Amino acid sequence: MSLGLPGHLVQRTLARAIARAAHWFALTCFSAAILSVSILTLRTPELWITIVVVAAMATLLILFTRHRRIPLAVAYLLVGTLGVYVFTATVLGVPDVFPASNMFLVALPKMALVMVGGAGSTALAGVLWSTAAFLVAEAAALLAIVGTTVPYRPDLFTLSTYLVLVGVMVLAGIDRRASNAAQPAIHRAVQDGANRQLRDALDTRAIALLNDTTVSQLVALSLAEPGALSPGLKASLRDTLTTLHDTNWLADIDARTTTSPQPTVHEQAPTPSPAWRSSAVYTAVERCRDRGLKVEVTGDRDALARLDAGSDRDVGLAVQQCLVNVILHAGIDSAELAIESDRSTISLLITDAGRGFTESESASDRLGLRQSVRRRIEQLGGSVLIWSRPGAGASVRLTVPAETPSIKPKPTLPTHHTPVRPGSLNANPANANPANATPTNATPTNATPTNATPTNATPAPRNPR
Repeated sequence: MSLGLPGHLVQRTLARAIARAAHWFALTCFSAAILSVSILTLRTPELWITIVVVAAMATLLILFTRHRRIPLAVAYLLVGTLGVYVFTATVLGVPDVFPASNMFLVALPKMALVMVGGAGSTALAGVLWSTAAFLVAEAAALLAIVGTTVPYRPDLFTLSTYLVLVGVMVLAGIDRRASNAAQPAIHRAVQDGANRQLRDALDTRAIALLNDTTVSQLVALSLAEPGALSPGLKASLRDTLTTLHDTNWLADIDARTTTSPQPTVHEQAPTPSPAWRSSAVYTAVERCRDRGLKVEVTGDRDALARLDAGSDRDVGLAVQQCLVNVILHAGIDSAELAIESDRSTISLLITDAGRGFTESESASDRLGLRQSVRRRIEQLGGSVLIWSRPGAGASVRLTVPAETPSIKPKPTLPTHHTPVRPGSLNANPANANPANATPTNATPTNATPTNATPTNATPAPRNPR
């Protein structure tokens, strides 16, 4: 009966629900009592006092429902006790109408008074309030019955109402305790699930980073020519050692601010745009060029600036792994990187004309495409498509979500009004551009405006024909 609510809200919510139901039941009893007594008043006018008493009890109940204060509950009990006495004595005092005291009409105010226990903040408090209301209501009714000629009979209506309300509150209290006991176990299970997901994500990143750093550098060393290492390979090894030595090597870092591309032999090329140069994809391309791979980059390079720091880093590592695969397995020294974008995604297509492969036949210990590319991109919410077959090269398309580009309004050029002399050719705004307009008072040939002086006149443009 926790209704799927947090543990700290269950008790308050159930208490309010029980209180509201109890109060509506009490108001229904008051309405029925007023309606019944109103009908009897047509024959016995002295019953009008009972309508006033019931209305007073209903007013106090409405106030108690809105504010739920202990003084209002006490006032409701006191006024209700007096009201039950007056109602019972007046109704049963009508001669030859009621054969016994256990009539449903007589029980209506008592049942409404018992409902005060529904507003208890806890099950125990609710039971105590209902019990007190039941006892004072029965005592007042018994005292009123003694003063009439109607014989006393046990009131099963009020007793049943009391037992049902107490049973509901006791069951709610038991369920509340069971729910409170289960909440810590539920929270522990949720926390354990979150911890498992976190460990799985960390394991995935660790495997991918191991393949991107240690494995790739060992392969690069094995393929390097004997002798001194090239400057690019030295820089790549230095960067790998720095990454592994860092205690936060699994944390997301802002590659655009904390790192910069390693110096390469290609710096003599035309200066790239800042958005392209600051991206991790640019760093990956330059590192693979240092290892002898010719990479042609086309498309919308500046679109990479729409990626956040984590996505930019992971996309750069995925592109680097694709280019490393070309170096190691394609048997060719060139590849192409095409960058495309739309309003919500960025796509990178890495293509080579090498040996090709069949992904389903790749060895199980090959972690490059599986961990460093596919799982890394999928964790970003993107997708990876691979087209390849033996002897026909390979194409890998990486698609990742990106921020929607903001559309800047085109600046409006201010209109400058230059004062001109009267009679000048530019005095008329329509003739500001001589190539597009003909002066009003000029002939198509070399005519001079009538109001222009010979020294200040500007010759009209010749007819191009």
